[in-house]
Amino acid sequence: MAIISYDSAFDMFNSALKEAPTFDFAGTIPIFTEDNALIETELFDELSLKYYAKKNCGMEVTDEEKKLFETEYRGGSQGDYSIEMNEKITNVVNSLVKFPSSKRAVIMMNNTWWFHDDTDEAKCCRELHFRLTPSENENHKWILSCTGFFRAQAVDIMPKNFYFVYNIMEVIRQEISEAIGSSVETGSYTHFVTILVPTRYD
Repeated sequence: MAIISYDSAFDMFNSALKEAPTFDFAGTIPIFTEDNALIETELFDELSLKYYAKKNCGMEVTDEEKKLFETEYRGGSQGDYSIEMNEKITNVVNSLVKFPSSKRAVIMMNNTWWFHDDTDEAKCCRELHFRLTPSENENHKWILSCTGFFRAQAVDIMPKNFYFVYNIMEVIRQEISEAIGSSVETGSYTHFVTILVPTRYD
């Protein structure tokens, strides 16, 4: 499986639109910033993307926000990654602060195995793996990168997932920077999908 490099999430999204349905889709964005992570579509405008990112990063959301932004098609329970997310983020930060070369800085979206017919637990994103590599920039000691593994990905839901991953990387980057007293640089995001489909109904 070839891993294609894209300049932005938008470019990967457009490639996925052309390729879906397919198996074993993979792409990487060398520098994953907010500018190249945010994709506005008819389904997801900027406000809804920011809402879902906030919720899935374990931050508090109001009932009013839920009513305004949440719909079953935008992800429903399958796309809710908020459970114990604060603890999971803390674990990743602690892992990389104590052991910068750690191979255990992983967020699992399910904490245990699940029955195939349990829709609530059939999370599309299975794991996010985080890593630090040395930076050549004298103003940064480390570069934070992430790899995401998805059992399935509907292309029209991609904008929500990309913006969520960017935001969780940013939370982790800032917390590591504060812990070590040195700014951590934003690195790459690599996106692996086993089954790529055009929409949630495919």
